[in-house]
Amino acid sequence: MVDKLIEGLKRNWFLLGIVAALFLGFLVPSAEAVLNPGGFTRPVLIVLLFLISGFTLPSEAITAGLKDYRLHLYIQGFIFLFTPLFFVLTTLPLRTLWGQQLLIGILALSVLPTTISSCIVFTQVSGGNVMGTMFNAALANLIGVVVSPLLLSLLLRGAGAPLPAGEVLRILRSLGLQMLAPIACGQVLRQFFKATAGKHRKLLSVISNLFILLIVLFSFSGTARNPRFMDNLGTMVGPFGFLAVAHIALLFLAYGGARLLGFSRENRISVLFAAPQKTVAVGAPLLSTYFASNPELLGAALLPLVFYHAWQLVAAGFVRSSRLVTIPEVR
Repeated sequence: MVDKLIEGLKRNWFLLGIVAALFLGFLVPSAEAVLNPGGFTRPVLIVLLFLISGFTLPSEAITAGLKDYRLHLYIQGFIFLFTPLFFVLTTLPLRTLWGQQLLIGILALSVLPTTISSCIVFTQVSGGNVMGTMFNAALANLIGVVVSPLLLSLLLRGAGAPLPAGEVLRILRSLGLQMLAPIACGQVLRQFFKATAGKHRKLLSVISNLFILLIVLFSFSGTARNPRFMDNLGTMVGPFGFLAVAHIALLFLAYGGARLLGFSRENRISVLFAAPQKTVAVGAPLLSTYFASNPELLGAALLPLVFYHAWQLVAAGFVRSSRLVTIPEVR
């Protein structure tokens, strides 16, 4: 019994770490001031995070997976077009109940790319198209660094919270310096040290996850210093319920669309795990950069993402054991 508990803790340490970082940030609002003096630590962590991401990103998977263009168009379209549109439409009747900050958080969640690793793991253990999932995870996270903030700026304009053009340019410049440049450098380094990248992939993944936990801690500790945000924290039960139902709906819509298009069972499984998921690994630093000048909005943007990340893993576990992926297709 104890061994199973320890194994479960090891397997889910990152998810538990996010919850711990969330609570620690709220309980110790001074944590950011101590660990992130002058705002220096956060951008350094973001640069290192994306340098590691570029170094470990399997660029060969992109060139190897180009053939199945129908699958790629479907998944990328679902991630960057259908999901944002879904959240825009489904939140329309609820905008009078929720504040603008919460709406911005949900819209920010909607434009993020898919997960980097969990979608691949679930696809693999379910007998899906691993190469197709790997290709789309890599592609979505590469283009998401540019596409996600542009989409969010467009959605915020529609939601009545437009950013000035100068602010958008500042965000894109920051994203280029803190994310795109490190990814490119990481990819160059990978060409010379590919064996090293493969050998130390797990260690680098752990280091990246620790960086993400620190970024989450900084974000929530900064938000905890805002009394207005803390007073409204109890109102998150309804939005969390909405996000839980929305994710289930997106799972069915993604799978149903793939079935209507005649995708193979392997490709439907790839769609099921790659299309509806959202990444906290890229999402946390990306939103931290996007809302760097407005920490109050940053906290509101990260809360939906943290909940959605945890819930999608739970849902993926249930999907993994469901009839959708465990019973081979009969022809």
